[in-house]
Amino acid sequence: MRLLAGVIEIDGKEKLLIIEDGVARLEPVESQAQREEFGCYQLLKKRELHLRRGSVSGPGVFRFRYGPVTAGVREAGCFNLYTFGEKILHAGIDVSWKHRGIEEAMSNKTPQRALALAEAVCSNFAFSHSVAYVRAVENALHSNVDMGVQNWRNILLEAERIYNHLHVITKLASAAAQKVLTSHLSSLFEEALRLNEILTGSRYLMGINQVGGFHHLPSLENMQHAINGYSLIAKRFEQLYVHSVNNANYMDRLHAAGTITADQAIAMGLGGPSLRACGVKDDLNTTISHLIQLPVITQNEGDALARMEVRAEEIMNSCEYIIDHLKISDAWNFNTDEATKSIRENGEGCGIANSPSGAVAYYVVLQDGIIAHARIFTPSYVGMHAAAFSLDEYIFTDFPFIFDSFGVHFSDAAR
Repeated sequence: MRLLAGVIEIDGKEKLLIIEDGVARLEPVESQAQREEFGCYQLLKKRELHLRRGSVSGPGVFRFRYGPVTAGVREAGCFNLYTFGEKILHAGIDVSWKHRGIEEAMSNKTPQRALALAEAVCSNFAFSHSVAYVRAVENALHSNVDMGVQNWRNILLEAERIYNHLHVITKLASAAAQKVLTSHLSSLFEEALRLNEILTGSRYLMGINQVGGFHHLPSLENMQHAINGYSLIAKRFEQLYVHSVNNANYMDRLHAAGTITADQAIAMGLGGPSLRACGVKDDLNTTISHLIQLPVITQNEGDALARMEVRAEEIMNSCEYIIDHLKISDAWNFNTDEATKSIRENGEGCGIANSPSGAVAYYVVLQDGIIAHARIFTPSYVGMHAAAFSLDEYIFTDFPFIFDSFGVHFSDAAR
């Protein structure tokens, strides 16, 4: 399927960043029909920091401002909820508190210096951002990247997916007052971060990538430690998951909460587990060649439970994927000291990565080896819009289950 990842406008000229069959490419906008093909075109073009502006009036209706610093809001962000008591009539989200102007800050920097800024967009998705960014730069420079580098990036994208999915499911369990389940999930989340550190030296997988190469290659001893660790995570999580889905109270809190249809998800430009929970395959697993192919997990209900189920299945698949790759890692080793040299210093390129919550996409223009323009498109931007949309007509006690199930971050949405 064709997905619109972003709308790029520089010097009055528009380009669409399209993802089709897992491949990102740029299309110059030459007709109105191109714009009308995607329901999310205006949303992605405007890139507003105040999502779903609007208000509701009526007897007893008032605006409840939730955030930016309050219990239950883990980042600096603000919800504008219109209500007359218990039901949410309209929800809007203000992400401006986390806007740092990272795209502008990348300008006039070397690609390697700007990489640190890409990692700073959102710490939970730091590796996804770094991969999408370096792929964009490598495409702009026509660099040929070693297959070993590509495979290590794929492995660590799955490592990032595992700890993020564990984090989301832990929050859902906590919101449902499942204290024992929450404690066990929290321990698995911590174990996933420790395995990141064993493999790369960084709990959040930062400082690993470089343009055309890779900074860190773990020892065979550490690889074996990681194989054992991910085997344990998969086994323990499966036991917890099977037990949790038999808990009627927990399932009832998630079932039918924040339901989105497949047509609505596609029109909003939603991606990742939230789109796959609506029964739609986004083909992001084919963003680059894999030695071992990852299955695409889907559900059909489009609610918070379906989004949780997709993430749960992906945790177990990602553990298996990492284990299988690490077992054959000596077959595609590479020299970390030799980054691939670029063929040119001028050009434009785009790159994508399959982050835990959907496609992260970057567009860069290089002039004389320096970044002239950069654009960042994140899954949390459209995810925030979808989360706000799905809150309408639900009651306040549904709020944490709906919002947390999208796995979005204010920092990721605001850039």
